[in-house]
Amino acid sequence: MQYDIAEAIPRLLDIARESTWNKISDNCKFILTEISNDVENAHQRRVRNKKENDKKTPLSLAELMPTLQKLYDNIYDINLHIYRSRPGMTVIDIRYYLKSSLDDEYRQKVLYNEPMLHCKVSMPPWLGDKWEKFNVNWEHKLWLINLRLALMGLRLRFKRY
Repeated sequence: MQYDIAEAIPRLLDIARESTWNKISDNCKFILTEISNDVENAHQRRVRNKKENDKKTPLSLAELMPTLQKLYDNIYDINLHIYRSRPGMTVIDIRYYLKSSLDDEYRQKVLYNEPMLHCKVSMPPWLGDKWEKFNVNWEHKLWLINLRLALMGLRLRFKRY
């Protein structure tokens, strides 16, 4: 699994470099987050995850691997996600979804499957053109998110009249 994740990291960094205007460092540290089944909307989930992840200390991949190895048989899906990028370091959030979180019938079908591995860069919800470059750290600017969403709501409201 460490080999697969290590192989996917350059792909994630390339996606981030193509999608954002930030300088993305190859010096990577990692945090670990479980994806949970919840009824929150995407904005609420982002705010909750940010609060939890800001408390975590980024570690090397080798330091996180024992935890991932313990969970390996129960992992259904792994998402590599850029959490924060600074000129000297990129923090990658390794998000995992457990098979035990699946409903019983589907869990039986995938019980012996290897975990899926995905690379993702979150796009701001206000981005009009998916080819427009953006700040990869947009999720860390809560005031900006609220302002952009409010402006987007006003535009939609006044468009109707």
